[in-house]
Amino acid sequence: MGSLGDRKSGENATAGNSTSPAFDINRIAVIGAGPSGLASAKHLLAEGFSSSQIDIYEQQAEVGGVWNYSALTSSQLLRVPQTDAHADPDPPIYPEEPAEEEKDEYEDYVFDSDEEASTAPGSGACSLPPVSRKEKKPPIFPNPMYDDLYTNIPHTLMRYSDLGFTADGRGKGSHESCEIFPPRQVVQEYLLHYARDVRHLVRFSTQVTDVSLQTSAPGASSGEQPQIRDKWTIRSTNLLTEISRTETYDAVVVASGHYSAPYIPSGMPGISELATAHPDVISHSKTYRKASAFAGKRVVLVGSGPSGLDIASQISGVCESPLIISARSPIPEDMAAYLGVGDKVRVVGTIKQFLVDEKGIEVHSAPQVEGEITERITNVDAIIFCTGYLYTFPFISASSLPSSTPSLITDGRRVHGIARHFIHTYHPTLVFPGLPIKIIPFPLAEAQAAVFSRLWTNRLPSPSHEELQRWEREDEEGKGFEGIKVPGKSFHTFPKGGDARYINALHDWALRARDEGGKKGKEPPFWGDEELWQRTIYAQAKIQFEKTGRKAKTLLELGFQHEREDRGDIERAKGEERTDVAG
Repeated sequence: MGSLGDRKSGENATAGNSTSPAFDINRIAVIGAGPSGLASAKHLLAEGFSSSQIDIYEQQAEVGGVWNYSALTSSQLLRVPQTDAHADPDPPIYPEEPAEEEKDEYEDYVFDSDEEASTAPGSGACSLPPVSRKEKKPPIFPNPMYDDLYTNIPHTLMRYSDLGFTADGRGKGSHESCEIFPPRQVVQEYLLHYARDVRHLVRFSTQVTDVSLQTSAPGASSGEQPQIRDKWTIRSTNLLTEISRTETYDAVVVASGHYSAPYIPSGMPGISELATAHPDVISHSKTYRKASAFAGKRVVLVGSGPSGLDIASQISGVCESPLIISARSPIPEDMAAYLGVGDKVRVVGTIKQFLVDEKGIEVHSAPQVEGEITERITNVDAIIFCTGYLYTFPFISASSLPSSTPSLITDGRRVHGIARHFIHTYHPTLVFPGLPIKIIPFPLAEAQAAVFSRLWTNRLPSPSHEELQRWEREDEEGKGFEGIKVPGKSFHTFPKGGDARYINALHDWALRARDEGGKKGKEPPFWGDEELWQRTIYAQAKIQFEKTGRKAKTLLELGFQHEREDRGDIERAKGEERTDVAG
């Protein structure tokens, strides 16, 4: 497992004698008010940055990020194939009148204060005076959230460290009671509650159009320690007024998420031709909302990741039987049994080619079948690609950073020049929380925020450029916090259990911060035996939750009980793990 940096440097920093460059940060921009952006703002405030020093830019009219549901989907014609991470993003939708299904799902939500209510959607709040506002409904940026979604993570594991979904003996909760795998509405309500003390920082319906490094040079200081004094120019447009602004910041948190640019692979003959001849056949999971849209249709679903299998479980109940799933690898036996593979669902191999005249596909053998047997599936009504997304930052262009800096994005399969999956190796005043996938996102975002907020207040020694580059190489070689990479998987895809190792390593890194006048900041999460156990069983628990009608409130109701170990053994194990991480 990767080290946290040079031990002697850490000891010197604790003693106040570090010669590492120090940060000189007064203003911080956070791009995105989703789960990562909200956690970032809270940790920055806890480190002593004031509300006047932090601005959160959010292009939607409410917090929540991907959990901020809209029934609307993009009116733009889907690009097929779609492999361009630099393609223009979908434009916002300005609804003329609210659609019937677009009623305010949170109309009964109770605000804690007049200040919170004044920044709610529909309040007209923005950073410009009322005289400059135009009468316009807030724009909508459709995201992948679909109507009948329940989390695939138990809320006891998904939660932030300082707020439960329910009051469970670990402090306050946002709900009196909810399902152990809550529906999307409950998660959004949870995020509304979590955001209460930072929403006054948010500039709603404001889109960042450009982030550029203005200057990058060590500044003079009174002592011997050089200062890191990056200056970032941020251009933004208020989407209600169409008025643009340009402001300067010392640090930028890019928490814009990675579920906006659909990925539809190329290299399959005939895919473009079929999309042209039959433009309504091919779609992406980003535009999926309800299973009823596929009632009675012959459907092929491409991809067998968590979202693909969840959508498959919904569609298979209404589409023409069987639903066809094109998969690269076998579907786990318990999931296959739940889906009804062999009955209402059939699994085939990858697509060899698209058949334009027959409106269909030719596929390879199913992953578990030996030998090569191709098969034609014709007269298909819908082909849904559940193949994920590309990393893209449309507001960071080739000219945003010096030419000597490697491009952040090439093919969109990873973010380059990033150490420990979130710190820019050339400009550590630029961070990207929430990049990893196959992880539990809320606590991971907290752990990352705990580290960079302490770095930026100089309570943790700032790593040198050479250290950051070494850490990136370790990540690439499978020697980072998360462990050995999964062969064939993308750079930010964590191995099984990798998020647990990563979260605990960042926790220990954050707690090595120098204590200044009793300042301890906001403690990040640490996963003990209970969380580690939940991480190993939650996939099986979700299947049982679905089978039993989505009513269970606890894992115990689903038949999952943690056999607790002796507390002394647990604490010794924690100590050993922390020693290993800090080495």
